[in-house]
Amino acid sequence: MRAPARSWARVLGNRVVARDTRWIELECPDVAAAASPGQFVMMGTGLSDVAAPFLPRPFSIGARDGDGRLGFLVREFGAGTRRLTRVEPGDELLILGPLGRPFHLSPDRAVLCLAGGVGLAPFLFVSAEARHEGCEVRIVYGERSGDRVFDLGLVREIAGVDPELRTDDGSLGARGLVIDDLDLGDRPQLLACGPDPMLRACVRLATEHDLPLQVSVEEHMGCGVGTCQGCVVLSATGEWIKSCTEGPVFDATELTWQT
Repeated sequence: MRAPARSWARVLGNRVVARDTRWIELECPDVAAAASPGQFVMMGTGLSDVAAPFLPRPFSIGARDGDGRLGFLVREFGAGTRRLTRVEPGDELLILGPLGRPFHLSPDRAVLCLAGGVGLAPFLFVSAEARHEGCEVRIVYGERSGDRVFDLGLVREIAGVDPELRTDDGSLGARGLVIDDLDLGDRPQLLACGPDPMLRACVRLATEHDLPLQVSVEEHMGCGVGTCQGCVVLSATGEWIKSCTEGPVFDATELTWQT
């Protein structure tokens, strides 16, 4: 795995794909060439624009191609992400990456991705890469409501699969949670990314059915390289470990869960 690179990346596109949500594409060949599914970048404006908020933000890599293009799913959660959603083609952003530990897939076992909200992003990349290697992939994707659902046509274009959709209010897809009414007959390897309550539910599901589970945790990060220690999670041995460097992908058995 190559060392992360700090690079200025040119904005190639910024399109609305759901309520308060953008799909942003950047040109950054060095990071694209080194990236693996499950890794992330720290993205910001650097010293060229020091208006608050100053710190960069972490984003899972959602797509890459051979021309050095990277894709990111960016949802407005506060002032920092709001500024990033306002970029236009031709602007430049400073990114550091690829960072973190990626997913590790068994090629002889089907892959079932359980995505909550913007936790969908890494599974677009996972699906594209895994299908290229001949793995069968399913994505079960949950949102609060239909207006927050990521453009399904673009999901199909990037990931190569149609997600099985769930919404809390039933306004689009089936009503319910991503773990509801799952077909686990082929005993797939489970991958999950989303809010902590969803991850805890996925841990219960995996334990009940004796299935392997990897999780990508969504912790606040200030640096992405283990310096600020703002993203720690509790390991199964009772130690606090940094999700930016020792994760963000973990085997579920590596962490302590209050299920």
